[in-house]
Amino acid sequence: MNEYILLIRAKGDPMAKLPKDRQRSHIEKTGAFIKAMHEEGIMNAAQPLKPQGAIVSKGDDKMVHIPIDPSRELIAGYYIIQAETLDDAIKVAKTDPRFEEGNWKIEVRPVMKVEGINQ
Repeated sequence: MNEYILLIRAKGDPMAKLPKDRQRSHIEKTGAFIKAMHEEGIMNAAQPLKPQGAIVSKGDDKMVHIPIDPSRELIAGYYIIQAETLDDAIKVAKTDPRFEEGNWKIEVRPVMKVEGINQ
């Protein structure tokens, strides 16, 4: 099995646009989806991310940071899963219940294993 990170992307806060009952339903469906992946043995980690944060970079020989603008597309959370192939990981992403509500995207990337890092 190979490890993949699924970066959950959203523009703004799609949850805030939903009525409270649909927010609750969305959270329940997403929780059930994550639980099912844990039970199947393919889920390594899953967490939402707060929209606040900063981007740190170095330019012109000095470090700078700018606040993340939550009105733009941002990473709203992630999953780390096990799958045989990229196509298998994509199939998992396509079953995420987020696609039933709002404007979500999931970026699927293989995790590169480098000897001497996290081993």
